[in-house]
Amino acid sequence: MLIIFIFFIILYYFFYFKIEKLTEKHLITFQNQLHENNINFSWKNVDKSGFPYRIVNKLKSVEIKINNTDIFLKSLDIIYQPWNIKHILIKTSEKIDITHMNNSIIIFPDILGSIVLNENNEKRVSFNFEKIQVIIDKNINEISKPEIYIREQENSNLEYSITIKELFFYPSFMEKNSIRNLLINGELINYKDFNINKFYDWFSSQGGLDIDNFSLNIDKILIKGNAFLGLDENLDIQSSISIETNELDKLIMILKNENVITKSLFETLNIIIKAIEISSSNIPKFSINIQNGYLSLMGIKIINIPNLKILNPN
Repeated sequence: MLIIFIFFIILYYFFYFKIEKLTEKHLITFQNQLHENNINFSWKNVDKSGFPYRIVNKLKSVEIKINNTDIFLKSLDIIYQPWNIKHILIKTSEKIDITHMNNSIIIFPDILGSIVLNENNEKRVSFNFEKIQVIIDKNINEISKPEIYIREQENSNLEYSITIKELFFYPSFMEKNSIRNLLINGELINYKDFNINKFYDWFSSQGGLDIDNFSLNIDKILIKGNAFLGLDENLDIQSSISIETNELDKLIMILKNENVITKSLFETLNIIIKAIEISSSNIPKFSINIQNGYLSLMGIKIINIPNLKILNPN
């Protein structure tokens, strides 16, 4: 029995390090695939650990460059189970710094991701974050405890689900007016034709973000709805949004108090909202559109929406 036990230990030893070499090969292949798409993914060195239960490739000083965006983190763990290399864990206890032109994003630890491939190599991906700060023109917007779930489908769409515990968005939705319990479910249209180097061309001609349903709370105001988001050839955001809420008047009151809309515009919108509420037998539904650089409620322009050319200097 002892000889058999030693034999299996030796056999597992060789099996483990064969799989470890295979994971290293997969990493280099992935790096080369990104390079072919003009994405630079590099690291200074790799520390290996985890024997006998896990295979851990710890990448040190990781840098990723995508067009005008630079990403850096001190270390990144890529973790495999020796008996199932189609389940990959991605983990870091270091913050991730992302810079794009004069703006920046900081993703705070701990960060945990999971990638699972089925028999058809279709992926299920999930990421959990503690906190993300998006700094635009020195204004700090904060996303608390976001979770992202993605699943490839047999068609050309990518199914996704996003949850956010709390979102602070400057200047209107800060402190008590923060957006809470945000849930978004939908599909990314024609993602298989996606090309990071021609992102805006793809989004304006083929892609789109279909939001099957969303829900959120703002200072106890409950809002539900669905939407579609796209771009036109001039990189103006085009969107149609349908929302359900009994308290839209309270939401536009927040916008007025934060000087996002004028008092006269508030009064006009309030009349429209009250008229729709009176004519509705159930929870009122409102139509919101983004077109030609403006967000409009029932045809009334509310706020200007920036053109995405500011993010695409090329």
